Amino acid sequence: MVSAPSPSNASPVPPTPPKRTSSSILRLRAGLLLLIASVVLCGAGGHFVARQFSLGIGWAILLAVVIWLGVGMLLARLDTRLYFGGAVAVTALVAYFVYDFSASALGWANSVSLVLALLATLFLAFTFYDFRRLKHELRLWAYRK
Repeated sequence: MVSAPSPSNASPVPPTPPKRTSSSILRLRAGLLLLIASVVLCGAGGHFVARQFSLGIGWAILLAVVIWLGVGMLLARLDTRLYFGGAVAVTALVAYFVYDFSASALGWANSVSLVLALLATLFLAFTFYDFRRLKHELRLWAYRK
C-alpha cells in the first residue's frame, strides 16, 4: 500500500501569475491598418460632403470626425455574426477586384492573378479578425480604467 505524503512534508508552490504577451495595447498589429484605413476613408467622406455643400476645411474635419464616430459606434454595436458576415463580403469583393484587375487590366496570367487574389484574401481576413480582437482589447482596457 502506497501512502500519500503528509501535508507537512509537501512544499507549498505559489501560483504563477499570468504572463502578459505585450506591454502595450497599441503594438504593431494588422487591426491597426484597418483602423487607419477607416480614419482615411472617413476623412475622405467628410471632405467630399463638405465640398458638395461648399464648406471649408474646418467643416470637413468636423464632418469626418462625426462620420468616424458614427461608424465606430456602429461597429461597436455589431454582433459577431454580422461583423464577420460583412468582413466575408468585403474580403470576397476585394479578392474579386484583385483577380479581375490583374487578369483583365494588367493582362497577367490567370494563375498569377489567382495567387494575388488569395494573398489579398488572407491578408484582409487576418486584418478583420485582428481588428475584432483589437476592439475587444480596447473595450477591456477602457473599462479597466
